[in-house]
Amino acid sequence: MKRIRYVSRFASPMSREEVEEIARSSAERNARDGITGVLIASGNLFFQLIEGPDDAVDECFARIVKDPRHVDIQSFGILQGDLPRMCPDWAMKKVDLTHEATAELEPLRVLVQVLATQRQLVEELTDVLQRVMWRELIYAETSSLSE
Repeated sequence: MKRIRYVSRFASPMSREEVEEIARSSAERNARDGITGVLIASGNLFFQLIEGPDDAVDECFARIVKDPRHVDIQSFGILQGDLPRMCPDWAMKKVDLTHEATAELEPLRVLVQVLATQRQLVEELTDVLQRVMWRELIYAETSSLSE
């Protein structure tokens, strides 16, 4: 059993019907492949959880990564092993927070936005750390050569 959670941005604005079509076609494919999950659309963001047999989840995520409707895909890790399904009854449950705006769903909308923002900040901080580390390594190397 494998579970992948990720957030991505829409490559371009999507209508309610386009989000519905993604969920419908995903549910059909997932039912065939033994995958369950949930797709949350909020503003211009997707949050998705997919789970199921390792190979099937890998193939599904590979399709997602190649799908031109997604950009800036940020995984929140891969869980693998003897996991209980979180979405056992949903081949692909769709929650469209953009068009189904209710007070009860507002915290979920905020959480998806915070996840995307926090993940972007971590990516940016990691890039800065990498650049600083690289400069320090170069400086240390050139300093040792000049001694």
